[in-house]
Amino acid sequence: MKNKLIKFVDAFAYYIISAFYFWVYILRGGVIYGFFPAAVGLVKSVQNRTEGHLPIKRFFSDTYRQYKNQKWLSFFLFFLTSLSIASMVNPVLVTGTGSGFLEIPLILVTMILWVHAIYSVYFFAEQNKKPAKWIYALAFDTSIRHPFKSLVILTTLLALSLLAIINLLVFIFFVPPLFILLTKRLIYFPDILTRT
Repeated sequence: MKNKLIKFVDAFAYYIISAFYFWVYILRGGVIYGFFPAAVGLVKSVQNRTEGHLPIKRFFSDTYRQYKNQKWLSFFLFFLTSLSIASMVNPVLVTGTGSGFLEIPLILVTMILWVHAIYSVYFFAEQNKKPAKWIYALAFDTSIRHPFKSLVILTTLLALSLLAIINLLVFIFFVPPLFILLTKRLIYFPDILTRT
């Protein structure tokens, strides 16, 4: 019983530290550009938890250095998510301007981009020897070919995002690693990704 408690506390601390570094590296990227390298670092650190202990900070610093130039995906996620939230929260932005019909397509495109980004993050964490454009294309193709899994991943993301409204501290420290733990079995890895 004592051994199980120690393992639980160890895993709990590991995931909280991973979440902490995730937010630190998002801030390091200036919020707008930091999501992608921080998310790849989070996936690698959570996968490392099951394989053996290596310093968490090393995963995040190495990943940040390696992917800090992949700014466009983080930028579009930030931009489209901000626009989608603004269009839902402040109806003045869309009412009466004739652009109200753009709200639903904007939200749909944002959701598709989030699913694509999640697949891309997992694929980059798994394979970094292939060209970035190829991995982005494979991630988009895989997310479209597996619509049920993509829908479950998106639903999980939206459900966990609601925790930010309920309790911000729980969201900050528990949601990033919890999302990875919940979705890592849902992501389909094509054989072509791991072929050398």
